[in-house]
Amino acid sequence: MDKTRRELLKAGSAVFLGTATATSGWAASAKSTSASAPASTAAADGGRAAHERGDPASGADAASAMPAGMTVEQGVWRDPQRSRDIPWRLRLPAGDQPVALVVFSHGLGGSLDGGTEWALAWAEAGIATLHLQHAGSDRAIWSGGLRGVKAAASAEQLVERGHDVQWAVSSLLRLQQAGEGAWRRVRPDALGMSGHSFGAQTTLAVAGRDFQAARALDLTESHFKAFAAFSPSVGAFSGGLKGLTRPMLCLTGSLDGNPLGQERTGDYRRAVYAALPAGAKAQLWLDGADHMSFGGGGERGAGFGQRLLGRQREQAPQTLAAHHAAVIKAITTDWWRARLLDDEDATQRLKSPKGLARGDEWTQG
Repeated sequence: MDKTRRELLKAGSAVFLGTATATSGWAASAKSTSASAPASTAAADGGRAAHERGDPASGADAASAMPAGMTVEQGVWRDPQRSRDIPWRLRLPAGDQPVALVVFSHGLGGSLDGGTEWALAWAEAGIATLHLQHAGSDRAIWSGGLRGVKAAASAEQLVERGHDVQWAVSSLLRLQQAGEGAWRRVRPDALGMSGHSFGAQTTLAVAGRDFQAARALDLTESHFKAFAAFSPSVGAFSGGLKGLTRPMLCLTGSLDGNPLGQERTGDYRRAVYAALPAGAKAQLWLDGADHMSFGGGGERGAGFGQRLLGRQREQAPQTLAAHHAAVIKAITTDWWRARLLDDEDATQRLKSPKGLARGDEWTQG
């Protein structure tokens, strides 16, 4: 490992724990479903379908839960430079018109199923999503118990995640430019990035976070127009967020503690919004919401870590789950429509969002 990489890994560990352009060498396997048709047979990726590799189709996209006319494709991209496979799942809204697209990165120990609840809401509003699964910090780590989970919460994995996102963006743009299948509908000028927990750290990294390490690798992805970070944390280098001038939405709440750390409330997560420069930023604070409240369903990672530590989930986030989900869906949908599609109605709604309960907070600027 060269000195540059070691320096970034050291800095990135403090960040997380303190809280491609080639035209060949990649391939995809895919399977499609829609609200009116069953899944088709998966195509080959070197003779291997995604589910045959232990990657996930858990039923989160059952037709009964899907918006009418929405389609789903999933497969695996191969990054030859890193000899690394990147499972993906593409959700497209009904119709054939061009669409904005949000890339979603799951939390520690998660999978393609993380964020499903949010993706379905965004699809209802005409926004596509591309979920990525990150080897080394996905659900496979649970087989190693708590030690394996903590080991995966590393700067090395953050770097790999950042490169996963960069590779995915270059791949989807190549497919879009070639007019390939469903990818032709993606608007290159309307791309967003989002993620939960470790996925929020990934989001901050590709937004251009400065790791404040000499000769640090650049994980920035310039094609993204806006971002949404679910349960972000500032880590050791708050100054590294001062240069993030593209629109950033932070989402957290009063019980959004660190599942593997000492923080039991979400107060420390407010520091991300505070560290961002004034301007195109916003924060949603939900009273009674915990770490699982922001995971979007479909994955064990959002709460399994704290159960390994013997921590029980409090009653408030369970009682308020429907309220929290409704507010998150409404505000994030308007955020994407305003920031990616220049929707004036959505922009107006964000000035004074409806549905907030006593103790909830919405801040912009």
